[in-house]
Order: sequence, then structure tokens, then C-alpha cells
Amino acid sequence: MTRPHRGRLGYVAALAVGASLFAAACAGAGQERQSAESGQKGRPAGSPAPAVSLTSRQARHALLTEAYLGSQWTEVKDSGDRRDGLLRGTVNAQDWLTHAEDATVCQQLLDRLSGDRILGAPLAGTQAVAVFDADDGNRMRYAVGTYPAGELRATRRWFGTLPQTCGVFTATRPDGSTEDVRVTSLPVPRSEGTRQALSVVAKGTTKGVPFTVSLDVALVTSGDSAVSVLNGGLADASHLTTGLAVRLGAPRLATVLAGGTPPAQPAGLLD
Repeated sequence: MTRPHRGRLGYVAALAVGASLFAAACAGAGQERQSAESGQKGRPAGSPAPAVSLTSRQARHALLTEAYLGSQWTEVKDSGDRRDGLLRGTVNAQDWLTHAEDATVCQQLLDRLSGDRILGAPLAGTQAVAVFDADDGNRMRYAVGTYPAGELRATRRWFGTLPQTCGVFTATRPDGSTEDVRVTSLPVPRSEGTRQALSVVAKGTTKGVPFTVSLDVALVTSGDSAVSVLNGGLADASHLTTGLAVRLGAPRLATVLAGGTPPAQPAGLLD
């Protein structure tokens, strides 16, 4: 099966923004790492995070706010899908001449993304969600929660197979049109927790109008708790914003799991 390549061009100005953002994010992450470490005194170096459940209060403390993201992002109460159901369809199994069972794996990905979530249902009272709209019409859903034992590990394994298993495939939309979907790995910053990220791009035509949906999907896991980030829409997903959410969100999760309270969030790192 042919796998087309979709290149992306950046703006020169993004280089300067990226450099300043990297410095600011490192400073913020360092501050939060210090806070997390202070809450973990007595734990042997290199030992895994305790398998504890978040309370709703801790989950709320672990959330990001507009203060992190800058003036082009606004927190909203409406958590509905703003991609107009475009990232939706039935995977065409005939695309797989061998390993037809892989079509089921990719169908699961589409189904979860069309539901605007990548993880299953969290344990009751352990989740908090923040939703942000960007000036370009994209949306970020940032969720923190604790999940049933073993389920998160299974999802993490499944998630890690998607770039190789799915790659490029075709799905048929409810109106009979088709969309081409491309799934690739997305590098994310490393520090606390286990981190994984994907870039999912779907291109097709609906009602005679071409569309492109671009979505970044990221996970940060620690024990049975996780941060999930879905960022994107009809404009190109900002990998810079996704990386910022992961870099600064991971220490917040580590801090609350250790029983601490994350420090105040720095203002407008993307301004």
C-alpha cells in the first residue's frame, strides 16, 4: 500500500517563538519538578510512582489553565466536538492485503477520536477536564484521571503500535465519501511519567468541499493515572502547543500523585 508523505512548512517566526518557549517551559518544568520532588522525599531513586487514585480535587489541581497557554487560547465550558464529525468513518479493510485484523485497530482509533477522547472511562470521582478554543478555530481537550488497573497499560501498548499498524489508510464516511488518514509518531519532551504522542491527519471531501483535519494526541501516564491531550481541528495542529501541554502538565501530575500542590502557573508562555 502506498504511503504518501505530507510535508509541513513552518514560519521563520516560529523559530524565535520556539526558542523562547523552550527556555520558559524548561524553567516552569524545573520549578514544578522541584515541587514534585519535595513531595516524594523518602522514595528510593528510580522507584515507580505509587499506584494511587486521584481525588477530584487533585485532578483539578493537575489541570492546565489559560495562564499557561496565552491569550490566543480561551477556556470554554462547551466540550462538544468542533471538528464537525469529520474525523469519522468506517475503515476499509480491503486496504490490508495481509493482516486484515489491523483494520480493527485503526477503527478503534477513529472511533475514539470521533468521541473526542483517547482513553476509556476513568474511575468515578478521579477525573477533571479543561477545554480550550484557539483563535484559529482549533480546540484542545486536556483531561486528567485515574483508570482501572491494567486498562491504562493496555491502552498505552495499543497506542504505541498505531503508527506502524495503521500508517496510511482509507475510511468511508457516513455520506459515502472517503477520507485518507495518516498516523505518525510525534516527538514529545521527556521528564516525569511515560509519554507518547501521535499526529493524525485526515483529508477528504464533504458536501463537495475538501477538508483537512489535523489532530495531535498525547498521553502522559504515571501508575494508573494519566494526562491525555487532544489538540487540533481544521487548522494545522500546533505541535508547539502540544509539546508545551505535555512538558508543563507532566510535573503537575507527578506533584499531585506525590501528595503535593503544584505551584502557580506562569503567564502566557505562547504570547
